[in-house]
Amino acid sequence: MTPFNRNIYHWLLYSRGTAGLNYVDEEYGGMDRLPPVAAACKATVNDGSWMVEAALPAAGYDLTGIFRSPGWKISCHRSFNHNQTAKEDGRGPEFSGFAPIPGQFQKPLEFPELKLGGKGTIPVRMTKFSEREFRIAASPAAELRMTVDGGKAVSVPNRNGVFESAVPAGTRTLELLLTDGAEVVFANRWNFPADPAPARRELREKQMATRGLGISAAGSFERIFSDLPYFGDRREFSLEAARNEFENFQLVLFTGRDAVDGITVEASELRSGKGGVIPAAAFRISREGSATALPVGYPTVRGAGDYPDPLFPLAGKLSLKPGEVRPLWISLKVPMEAAPGNYTGSIRVADGSGRTETVAVKLEVYPFAIPKKHSLKTAFSIWETSLRRRFFPDEETMDVAKFTALVDRYAMMLVEHRLTPIIFGVPALLPKRVVDTSGQSFEMQPDGSCEVKAEVYDALNKKYLEAGATGFCTGPYLWHFMTEDHEVPAEWPAVWRAVNRHYAENGMAKHAFAYPVDEPGNGLNDKVRKMTGVIRENAPDLKILVTGVNANFPSRLVDNIDCWVPALHWTNLKRKAEEQAAGREVWQYPCSGPWYPWPNYHLDTDASAWRAVAWVTAKEKFDGILYWATAIFNPDDPFVNNANGVNGDGVLQYPAGDGSPLASIRLKVICDGMEDYEYMVLLKNAVAEAKKQKRSPEAVAEAEELLKLDSVFRTMDDYSRSEDDYRNFRRRAAELIGRLGR
Repeated sequence: MTPFNRNIYHWLLYSRGTAGLNYVDEEYGGMDRLPPVAAACKATVNDGSWMVEAALPAAGYDLTGIFRSPGWKISCHRSFNHNQTAKEDGRGPEFSGFAPIPGQFQKPLEFPELKLGGKGTIPVRMTKFSEREFRIAASPAAELRMTVDGGKAVSVPNRNGVFESAVPAGTRTLELLLTDGAEVVFANRWNFPADPAPARRELREKQMATRGLGISAAGSFERIFSDLPYFGDRREFSLEAARNEFENFQLVLFTGRDAVDGITVEASELRSGKGGVIPAAAFRISREGSATALPVGYPTVRGAGDYPDPLFPLAGKLSLKPGEVRPLWISLKVPMEAAPGNYTGSIRVADGSGRTETVAVKLEVYPFAIPKKHSLKTAFSIWETSLRRRFFPDEETMDVAKFTALVDRYAMMLVEHRLTPIIFGVPALLPKRVVDTSGQSFEMQPDGSCEVKAEVYDALNKKYLEAGATGFCTGPYLWHFMTEDHEVPAEWPAVWRAVNRHYAENGMAKHAFAYPVDEPGNGLNDKVRKMTGVIRENAPDLKILVTGVNANFPSRLVDNIDCWVPALHWTNLKRKAEEQAAGREVWQYPCSGPWYPWPNYHLDTDASAWRAVAWVTAKEKFDGILYWATAIFNPDDPFVNNANGVNGDGVLQYPAGDGSPLASIRLKVICDGMEDYEYMVLLKNAVAEAKKQKRSPEAVAEAEELLKLDSVFRTMDDYSRSEDDYRNFRRRAAELIGRLGR
């Protein structure tokens, strides 16, 4: 069953090396309370082709679900290169044909032949595809209908089992539906971007006609590339925010034929008609830098190249050469004590000639606040190993106190952006001196007991909790079962008893979670059961959290899990609902996948995908978000990061030259999504109180309709790419919160 679509079944076929033992995930067939289905597979790999053969018994599947489905969709997901090197034929790492439902095949020419049973039929094979034309081989009796830009479907002639057609010039959306009799055998949708060349030429002409310095405001979703032409003349930006909320926009500086020197940018204070004042210090102005994206196989904004992301402090005066573009990021943090009302102010830009320009800023402050304590549970691991390798390369002489203070700055930046940090989460990758001094150490005593040493670690996590964080990680960690025989270490019962006692006594146990192993996979279910059993028996006050990228997660084959963390695109929603009904939590886990257009935090995708991760959590009723790393940057070049074939994965924070943390544009937009979630919670609470008081039935009905979230987020690849829609949701939510409170 593919995620988020209960009527499509998904079989996973694995191979080792070029050919070898293959199997269907042993638990995957047990989706409907029937025994698991196992099936033997055979793989044949030649120089230019490969084939996997498997007989998949239907006994373990709900056939009524299959027959209700709109059709079958087969997709090949050929693995990317784990070492991020090009393939032998020169191609870069890629995901070839990963196709969640609903979705589109990213590599249509690699759509495999599907042979059903002994019939030897080939329902469909795409032999040519581009935004200009396509050719599909199917049965001579098949019918194909093509829809362009959502218009009327037209038939494509079948010429002895071959469908061939040109795609009209300027097509933005192409849908193909192929049927064979009454059955749908192929259905897919493609989105084609507009040719950027004409628009870029027009922008370049306007930019180069600019005299002196050009300035313009832009929204936070707009990607401003310093190597592409830009022209704008927006001189006013309107914002709305609750107290204790960030609002963001961009200020773009550009030149035409003139060089401009001595540029300064400063914000004024904001004043309301009722005497309210928000100081200029509430604004943070940053210079946008670039990070490099490498070639990948998922859709991107502009392919490989430099993308705006790291945010540097704006220090001193700026100079622009002729034809240069320099975007600045403007963040406004509304003080908790700000009075509600309408405020005005400006961003002032001056150059060395004495010329001054301003962008007016209008702000409406709502009569409520985003709470200091985060409503959405998160766990974002920093992974300090890159910081250590780049800035403290000598393990023997490194200053542990300075290193710990640096890690603390990264952690506090995450808390400020409504994310809970995991610090020193992989101790095996850190020097023992760091773990012993600033992390958690577990010292076995002569009598067989254990003593927990965590004075600095506990103090740091208490600080994060007081600043709004939702929890912290504790206990020993076996990264991918880092023991030779995958067995639970003999000292673990004593260690976990000590950990439980330590945090029960200092009052932190209610915030603590054990994260003992990462992505163990179905092959280690027995070992994981033993591990979680030891923790449950000896540390009953702690929650146990386990991540999983295996296909069927949450699993019925593992016990004692309080927080399941499945990869979003592999979540078994039926099991998710069962676990949540039993009082356990299920978080989502963006880690490499899923790939755009599904929401994730990748560098080279649309900004809406970053903000929408929080909306997935709300829409699909996940209990939290775990992200594997925020600062595991390339130690040799921190601004070129391609982990697991995904650009920017694991890097939401960059290092400055001295190692201090730089926020990213992605981190700012992710924070906006977390604040969206707070609006949802505030509105839900207002609805509950209004119902309790039996008031405002019309407003209650309107709020419940808005809380379906359909105005912004409908499905995994059908959500708004427009920042205005997210802002309109907040405006509407704020208005309803006010009405429900009266």
